[in-house]
Order: sequence, then C-alpha cells, then structure tokens
Amino acid sequence: MQAVRINALSDQILATRYRKLTQVRIDGVMSNQSSRGLAGAIRREAFRLTHERRETDVVEGNTVRVLLIDHDQQLRAAWQARFQTLGAEITVVTNQDDLDKAFKDTRFSIAVYRLDQPGQEASLPINTELLNQRCYWSVAIVNDHEPSLTKKAYDTGFMDCLCDDCTAEVLASRLDHASHLIQLDERLAQAQKLESVGELAAGIAHEINTPIQYVGDNARFVQEACNDINGVLVQCQKLIEAIDSGEDSKQATEALRSAMDEADIEYLAEEIPSAISQTLEGVDRVSGIVRAMKEFSHPGVSEMSLTDLSNSIQNTVMVARNEWKYVANLETDFDPDLPPVPCLPGEFNQVILNMIVNAAHAISDSLGATPEQKGVITISTKATNTHAKVQIRDTGQGVSPENIDRIFKPFFTTKAAGKGTGQGLAIAHSVIVEKHKGTIDVTSELGKGTCFTIQIPLQAAPENLDVLEPAEV
Repeated sequence: MQAVRINALSDQILATRYRKLTQVRIDGVMSNQSSRGLAGAIRREAFRLTHERRETDVVEGNTVRVLLIDHDQQLRAAWQARFQTLGAEITVVTNQDDLDKAFKDTRFSIAVYRLDQPGQEASLPINTELLNQRCYWSVAIVNDHEPSLTKKAYDTGFMDCLCDDCTAEVLASRLDHASHLIQLDERLAQAQKLESVGELAAGIAHEINTPIQYVGDNARFVQEACNDINGVLVQCQKLIEAIDSGEDSKQATEALRSAMDEADIEYLAEEIPSAISQTLEGVDRVSGIVRAMKEFSHPGVSEMSLTDLSNSIQNTVMVARNEWKYVANLETDFDPDLPPVPCLPGEFNQVILNMIVNAAHAISDSLGATPEQKGVITISTKATNTHAKVQIRDTGQGVSPENIDRIFKPFFTTKAAGKGTGQGLAIAHSVIVEKHKGTIDVTSELGKGTCFTIQIPLQAAPENLDVLEPAEV
C-alpha cells in the first residue's frame, strides 16, 4: 500500500468520525439561542479539525518510537542504523521477556517484525492482535523473492510489508505515516471530548433551567409582595401623619387595616423568608453546576498533577446528572483516607464520564421503555498500599462472555446504531493503562450488571516525579 493511500485512509476514518460528531443533536434546547450557539461552535471546531491537514513530516517533539523485532543480528543492526538516521527512537527486542517489558512500558508508533522464511531460524513468536493494540502500525519484513510471505504477513494480521532493500524514501514514508497516526489518535481523543460536551449540553441546560425557574418564580413573588407591602407602608405613613397633626386617626386606622387585609400580611410574613431561602438555594445549585462543569472541562495539563479523585468524580457525576437521573439512583462511597493521586485530571474526568454514561445506557436498555423502578450506579474509591482503586458498578443488562474481551477495542460497541461510537472505553483504556500506567478491568454477569475497576498508582512514574504539583481547578 502506498503511503499516500495510507494517509488518505487515515483521513477518511477521521472525516467519518467527525461527520458523526457534527451530527450530534442537542435535544430539547435547540430553540434556545445559547444552545444553538454552542452547537454551532462544536460543529465549527469539528470542521476545523476535519479539514486541518498536518504536515506529513515527523513533527518536531513528536518522537516516532520503533519496536524492532528481528532475530538476525546483522540485519537487525542495519535496520537499527537506518531508523536512527531518520531520527526514530528504537527499542530492540530479541526475547519474550524484553517484549513483555516493552509492551508494559509504552505504546509504540510502529512495530517492525522479521517474518519467518523457509530455511531460516524461527523468529520470536508474536501475537499480531496484541501487537496491533500496542502499536499504531505493524510492519513485517519479508523477502521480495518470496511472494507467499507477503500474503502470509497480511493473513497473519500485519498492516504493511517492507523488504530489506527498500529505499530510504519508502522507509521514511512509513515513519511519516506512523507519526500521522499518532496525530490522528490525538485528534480523535479531542473529538471525543467535543462530542461529550455536545451530548451533555442539553442535560446541563436542563439541570440549570430547573433551579433558574424557581429562582425566577420566587423573585416575581417577592416583587409582587413588595408592591403589596408598599401599599401597607403608605397607609402606615398616613396614620402617623394623622396622629402627629391631632386629626381623628380612626379613618387612617381603618384604611391601614384594610390595606393589611388586602395584602395578607400574615401570609407574606410567612412566605417571603421561604421564597428568599429557595432563591438562594437555586443560586447555589446553579453555581454548583457551573463550578462542576468548569472543573470538569478545565484544560488538561500535560504533566501529572496531584488530584483529589473523589472531588473529580463528584463533579463529573453532577455534570452527567441528566444522563442517569431518569433511569438510576447514583450512590457514592468515597474513601476519606484516599490521598491526592498523581494523574491527568482532565483525561481522568473523561474516563469517569464515559463509564457513567455507559452505565446509564446499560440500565436504560435493561429497564425497557416503561421502567417500574430505577437501577443503581455505585461509584467507590479506596486507597490500597500502592494504588488508588475506583469501581463503577451498575445493575444493567451485563456484557456477554464473547464480548467481554472486545469492549476496549476501538469502534466496538453493543449499543444500538446512533447511540454508541465504540470509542469511549477504548479511550478509557488508553488513558488509564498507557498514560497513567494503571489497570482497568471489567467483570460482568448477564442480567445482573457490570463492574469496572480502575487502579492508578499512588506514586507517579520516575520521569514524572519532578513535575508533580496540585491540580489547578
């Protein structure tokens, strides 16, 4: 496959993904001018990202990491030198232990593997499915005099083939393509965040609209009450003037009593404090939603920051409230002894959001169109000796055994068409495992529900220890 065709295919995938993004429908608030503005902003950003072409050269600062798996010592040294000349970072693997360690430590831009040839020493056995999960692009080194090897490479699951005598231009094009795929992955992650904002916009607007309504109703009540009280105060002033002038105050007294009865002063004295209290409660509610949204959408820092996971989860729960409140009760159980955890707060929030939305959808599907009772979503945190553990449980329909091993794969989804994109859990896996060096596991039972367990190290990787600081919110 030519490099230009590879890049075109990558852009086609990206364009398809962004077209889906631009079709996000903000139900219930499209008549509202501010909601239309938000929808327009999302679509404009999606359009910009879709049509923004990155340079095909390797971007400065975006190192291409090459995993080289070759049992032939001489040829391996030659390939290593060629990649180094092109500025790539090389990891050489010759045994299974090195391979396991390499997969655990990082994700590679491109994997280059020498495919077995008749009469040659056998290469290190490789699981191409795992290789393609841990590397953006997988390439088999084949002998161009053995056409059957090329077919074997593609049948085995490799994405591309190279020969030992390929030109420097061909090799450079593969590195350029690997760099392009990294950029594609970053842009898809950004698209996921934009899509989340679009999908949550209606719910957030609804959550804000409810307290704003009773703030407005109570403010109008107090306004009318003030008009009535003004009438009473006018009659009080007249009574005082009558007494001061020595006139008969009986008529002024009757007028005051009539004004008080008409205004229903006893009722106002009882209801005005309550209306003011409810108004302040509504203002606090709106402030809480805005604050949670601000913290949730805070621009992610590029380095690890010490983060209060319980507070981050609570903010995300509030932001996503409209997604779950109609189908589930959400319970939290936070460990008060959990210390601040080194993480990327913005990306962690995105993971929790994806999990909550998935749980709500699973419960909704299990309840049907006319649920008699709600399901339950439970989120808990706990500190272990070495990790912070977060569990998200739901009482949804569960995941079948044949699908449990596939749920973290990109674009895999069991949801109905138009309801899921298959990106949420894939991004969650990437964020937790690759960026935080943690783990994410899932257990599920059909008809009973699913539990996701996230574990993040309490100590950052050595390369991040010198940049840790409290997360800014």
